[in-house]
Amino acid sequence: MVACSVSIVAFSLVQFISLISGLVIGGLVLGYLERQANRRMIDAFGLKSIYWTAWLGTPVHELSHVLIGLMFRHRITEVKLLQTVDTDGTMGYVRHAYRPSSLYQRIGNFFIGVAPLIGGSLLIACTAAWLVPNGSLFQLEQSHMFRLFSFFDLPTWVSLGQAIAENFRNLFSAANFSQPSYWLFIYVALCIASRMSLSTEDIRGAGSGAGALFCLLLVANGLSILLDPALHTQIMYWIGRFNFLFMVMLSLSLFFSLLVLLISYLLFQVKRYVGH
Repeated sequence: MVACSVSIVAFSLVQFISLISGLVIGGLVLGYLERQANRRMIDAFGLKSIYWTAWLGTPVHELSHVLIGLMFRHRITEVKLLQTVDTDGTMGYVRHAYRPSSLYQRIGNFFIGVAPLIGGSLLIACTAAWLVPNGSLFQLEQSHMFRLFSFFDLPTWVSLGQAIAENFRNLFSAANFSQPSYWLFIYVALCIASRMSLSTEDIRGAGSGAGALFCLLLVANGLSILLDPALHTQIMYWIGRFNFLFMVMLSLSLFFSLLVLLISYLLFQVKRYVGH
């Protein structure tokens, strides 16, 4: 009985870490890049300068919260898609309510909190598919489309790297540079990626749902051991599928967020040089 309980906890912990690691690491890196870019733009051109990307990026950020909130049956009580930045840096917000007695809605808190990472990455990928020739993720070799990714399995890191490299080759092919729609995609992606980081409230909300998510995995793995051992394999399969596709999309978000930082750094240096 003790060995069985340990197995359930171990399985659940591996699944939980596999599911949230990409979201957590991606959120931390995007947050750092956004803070650095904002600081340079504000120092060089003032607070209003961040609106060159925020006019689009902030509404996408907030609408991601709204859509995933509705998916998890939360009641959306107030939405501000874009406002003048206030003293704590808030440019938009979503307020929502849920029933604490509902495990489904409590788990929703986690996904609502990290929604900008999922929604922003998905919208960048969709915009690429719409505006860029051969820009769709479905242009990847079919061998990549059904791959799995796990933080604990080194060969899947190799497969992920190959898929990301192929996706970047398709998107940044020299043939695309002559297309006006391609440069529209670049600007839209810069706007979205620059506002994907999680606020303190987002992180707090995600944290409140993480415990419920782990409890769900515990229950599922308990049922798997008692009733159907194949259930554990199915859970790992779908987590691996989600991770693979999400990490490919997130790589684009990280790239464009880094590009925003480089642009802000160059503008900061030019402004400082001109000022002298």
